[in-house]
Amino acid sequence: MMPDAGGAYVYIREGFGKLPAFLYGWMALLSIGTGALAAVALGFAGYAGRFVDIAPFGGAIGVASATILVLTATNYFGIKPGAIVQNVFTVAKIVALAALILGGLVLWTRLGAPPPVPNAPPPRESLAAGLATAFVAVLFTIGGWQQMNMVAGEIREPARTIPRALALGIGIVIACYLGANAVYLRALGRDGLAASSAVAADTATRLVGPTGATFITVAAMLSILGFVNVVILATPRIFFAMARDGVFLQAAARVHPRYGSPHISVLIMGGWAIALLAITQGEIGALLSGVVFADWIFFGLGAASVFALRRSRPDVPRPYRAWGYPVVPGLFVVAAVLGIVSAFIASPRTSLLGTAILLVGVAVFYWTTRRSRQLAAT
Repeated sequence: MMPDAGGAYVYIREGFGKLPAFLYGWMALLSIGTGALAAVALGFAGYAGRFVDIAPFGGAIGVASATILVLTATNYFGIKPGAIVQNVFTVAKIVALAALILGGLVLWTRLGAPPPVPNAPPPRESLAAGLATAFVAVLFTIGGWQQMNMVAGEIREPARTIPRALALGIGIVIACYLGANAVYLRALGRDGLAASSAVAADTATRLVGPTGATFITVAAMLSILGFVNVVILATPRIFFAMARDGVFLQAAARVHPRYGSPHISVLIMGGWAIALLAITQGEIGALLSGVVFADWIFFGLGAASVFALRRSRPDVPRPYRAWGYPVVPGLFVVAAVLGIVSAFIASPRTSLLGTAILLVGVAVFYWTTRRSRQLAAT
């Protein structure tokens, strides 16, 4: 219905107005997209440290920064190089996960009981606190399906392609997620999962020995690079859309004359992600809680825009109508609220900081729009 660059930014703007849409872009820049980018790049550095000494390269922060820098440069040269890189990483990730899941299922009955874990982390003091903390990580893990919508303006036949790709992609994610976690739990047990810093590699070691662990570690690194790449490929389209609306730096609306990329937006994205690594000193927990808290506010608003647009634009052609309306989108909004509450419980300090950044964003929006009006008047 709205195949424009920016994805949920466009839906929120059309459903609820420019201020909520601006706040989505504001948080995507300051914490959602860049925070996810920084956190996952740190994960790549952690896996790289299993093969080489990363201390001479600036440690985890140095390797993560270099990873972001290289993939930012790749996407600077247009969507085609970024898409090629993304396809390679995606195929490698799915093949590796499929091998892990199938191997675990074949060896299921031969594994025996999971090995004992000395000094296993104790359970949380309460079930509610444990569920809230787990919910934050799960919500972060299953995210990413929305990235395609951000580049909808550059997709052929979006009314057909996007629904099909989303349905196929989400189906694959569900199958991989449930299959992999079943194998992890069977191979390592609850305590082994809690104690492991590289679950897939430790599971592969239990299944087929060190060679399998090396294979899965390399696959995990490719998977992480794929995530970093798709965030850099897609999220700058939000800043591009904001700049076109006159609520962000006008330079962000520039398209490279040769490569056709929103190159300034791409550079802003990569630069701030690297800055976040330095500001947080590589604290992944703080980055993740901040991402989930902010992300699910706007996921919820994006889904709620379905209701708003049904009322405000009932006659607009809809190539795809939300299945199970109003129950399914309503349940999604409820899940978003639970995600926000869980992030607050798991990391109240980070969530309060996110709230403060939102309030600053309100002030920035009114200052920016007033400034734009003054410039237009002159």
